[in-house]
Amino acid sequence: MDRSLALLPSALLAAMLLAAGCHPDEGVRCNPSLFTDECESGTACTVPPNCVVAYCCPSSSGASTNPNCRACLASDAGASD
Repeated sequence: MDRSLALLPSALLAAMLLAAGCHPDEGVRCNPSLFTDECESGTACTVPPNCVVAYCCPSSSGASTNPNCRACLASDAGASD
């Protein structure tokens, strides 16, 4: 059997897993550059104020108790005092 044919089932499985995607929960890092939001329903991939990293957070501000969905300290964002 041709070696490339032997790799086909594993390549197909990998492609199916990537297509399914992952749906992070609230407070988990996400990628805001994707064309579709990868976060669970009720949350959106956002960058909290003064932060440089995006997280899945509720659409309405202040609705989360997760520390990743809160504003970062200005010193954490690299701002000068």
